[in-house]
Amino acid sequence: MKISIVGAGTWGTALSQVLTDNGHDVLLYTNIEECKNDINLNHKNSR
Repeated sequence: MKISIVGAGTWGTALSQVLTDNGHDVLLYTNIEECKNDINLNHKNSR
């Protein structure tokens, strides 16, 4: 299942991780460039 989550705060990041771990295709939206780069490069949200 494809799922989109708007907001890469703690709740959005945690929810996307749980859904990904359960085999879903997740797209996480954020408007913060630093956060986007951290998630794409390091696969974690350091913020």
